[in-house]
Amino acid sequence: MSHSHSDEDSYSSDSEEETLLLVNLLVLNIEARRHLQRRSRLPRRVIHRDHFRGENLIHHHYFAENPVYPPHVFRRRFRMSRPLFLRILQGLQQHDSYFTQRVDATGMPGLGPLQKVCAALRVLAYGLPSDAVDEYIQIGESTARECLHHFCRGIIAYFSGWYLRTPNEADITRIMHHSESRGFPGMLGSIDCMHWEWRNCPTAWRGHFCGRNGRASMILEAVATYDLWIWHAFFGMPGTNNDVNVLHRSPVFDPMTSGRMPPVHYTVNGNAYNFGYYLADGIYPNWPTFVKAIRHPYEQKKVYFTQMQESCRKDIERAFGVLQARWAVLRGPAYGWDRNRLTEIITACIIMHNMIVEDEGAFAANTDFGDNTSTSQPPHLIAEGRAEWVINHLDLRSQERSCSLQNDLVEHLWARRGSM
Repeated sequence: MSHSHSDEDSYSSDSEEETLLLVNLLVLNIEARRHLQRRSRLPRRVIHRDHFRGENLIHHHYFAENPVYPPHVFRRRFRMSRPLFLRILQGLQQHDSYFTQRVDATGMPGLGPLQKVCAALRVLAYGLPSDAVDEYIQIGESTARECLHHFCRGIIAYFSGWYLRTPNEADITRIMHHSESRGFPGMLGSIDCMHWEWRNCPTAWRGHFCGRNGRASMILEAVATYDLWIWHAFFGMPGTNNDVNVLHRSPVFDPMTSGRMPPVHYTVNGNAYNFGYYLADGIYPNWPTFVKAIRHPYEQKKVYFTQMQESCRKDIERAFGVLQARWAVLRGPAYGWDRNRLTEIITACIIMHNMIVEDEGAFAANTDFGDNTSTSQPPHLIAEGRAEWVINHLDLRSQERSCSLQNDLVEHLWARRGSM
């Protein structure tokens, strides 16, 4: 009995020694392969870029006292005027020290602020990969991506308070005046959604993000007015959703329900209303905050109303078209992996779109740029004046009110046509 136990012990000890020997041989084999790979791998080649020359070349071409390229070429390549570009550069430098020229570890001056901003704008304006701006701007691929990230975050942090603001009293008055002249009193803009294809969507998420065309995408919901100003932007919903699904997740009505938006009072066809509305397409629900076209209109006045509604609703389509034409990065597929960074890119593009609209619009000359980074505060009486319908969300979704408003607009437009 004892003899059999000793045999088993010796057998188990021999097995353990063989296992340890095999493990050691495997470890030595792996280390030898790694050593051979390190020896066979080519050493990394350092590219000596002339940062000083790149900064001076940009300054000579566009920012010197007598630049090589005239203003219209600057606007075509940077999508904005030179004064607006310099204003953005100044704001970024005040917000983020990244956009100042710093000294690197060797004591040499690093990239200049013009190089960093130009690299980010070229990527956004032309939809270029990060590596494509290297030859002219003298900036590496990874550094160009870093510049783009800092640029978008800086634009949002410094300028969103004014250029993505809730309409204030002056904005409401101006919008309402123009809407009245078009035959839609009380209209605050047009609402719709746009898809941005996501080429690098993770495979595990594709079923959640692939829409009707079989490609992964994310959705942008926006509200725009006649001047192409985008007042509301909600981005990030998967492409499998439709406009109604996005609406139920969207904060588009938060300013109304919280009292942050000034009250809207107007009269249509002799009836008074105290809430604004958006022009929308047929998929949106029958709420009094949406005015939709009439499906299969038979009466002449309803046909005319539908034509006018569809004509004015093109404001949002024009805004999407100009946004994509101005920033080609939104026209093509998104190649990023991080959803948050893609959100920052599209938000920064919308903010700069509004800045360009203000800079080149008819009312730009009367705008004070001194304190445009602060959010405007509406009067405290706003919530008190609208508490009755703000608190009760049934009023916001009343189909009866929606039908009444549409009928009043039909009669108003028809009477207006007869008097013209």
